[in-house]
Amino acid sequence: MLRSFCLIVVATVGLSLPAQAQLYRYLDENGVTVLDSRVPAEYVKHGYEVLDSHGRVVDTVAAAPTPKELAEVRAARAEQERQLQEDKTLLRLYSSVPDLKRARGRQLEQIENLIAATRTNIAVLQGQREELQSRAAAQQRAGREVEESILLEITHVDAEMDRLERLIAAKQQEIEAVHATFEQRRARLEQLLKR
Repeated sequence: MLRSFCLIVVATVGLSLPAQAQLYRYLDENGVTVLDSRVPAEYVKHGYEVLDSHGRVVDTVAAAPTPKELAEVRAARAEQERQLQEDKTLLRLYSSVPDLKRARGRQLEQIENLIAATRTNIAVLQGQREELQSRAAAQQRAGREVEESILLEITHVDAEMDRLERLIAAKQQEIEAVHATFEQRRARLEQLLKR
């Protein structure tokens, strides 16, 4: 009885093996499609298909990505991670759009206050320059040569006024950048809050 049971098991396994046999379809180095019972190691990286005994595709193994494709995948993952971190920060900082608008208002107010203080400093420097010019004119009217220290101070005052004017121009550009940045943040925050 044991012997007949073993024969039945062997016969069953023997019959099922051809039904489960798989073929692999891949391209060789000449671009010719090859059907084989195995895929040689050198062709695995190009991808292949697994076929059943009836020639139907059971599975497709994609080709290994090229270094360029790998770099693109890594870059895309890094961008997704960056965006995720940016979104977390945005949600941590602002609970609503009005909250974000208040923050923008505070930042703009700080910049505008700095511009106003800088304009006040320019006005003070203009007063100093006028006083220095008045002293220089008085020396010239008296028939004397203008003192070198007065001319040097006028040069320093002019340089400082130029620097402050450039600072104001930079801060005005910063105001435009703040508007653009906060507009992007507002749009993104609205998207995140709708989820």
